[in-house]
Amino acid sequence: MPNSDEAKGALIFVANAQYKKARWWQLACAWVFGRHQIVRHLGREGRVSFWRGKPYLLSFRETP
Repeated sequence: MPNSDEAKGALIFVANAQYKKARWWQLACAWVFGRHQIVRHLGREGRVSFWRGKPYLLSFRETP
């Protein structure tokens, strides 16, 4: 898991870009077969799934 704020921000940025260009079946496979990781950044919590070497941002919401 990235430790610095810059690394966390970069991971979320890249994962969001991968999510936007992925097809629906790639997102489904990332959700089912991927390795999930919770990333907390700037008062928000994101779920990133790593599938086939690529990160996908599955959710990003405010932390309670």
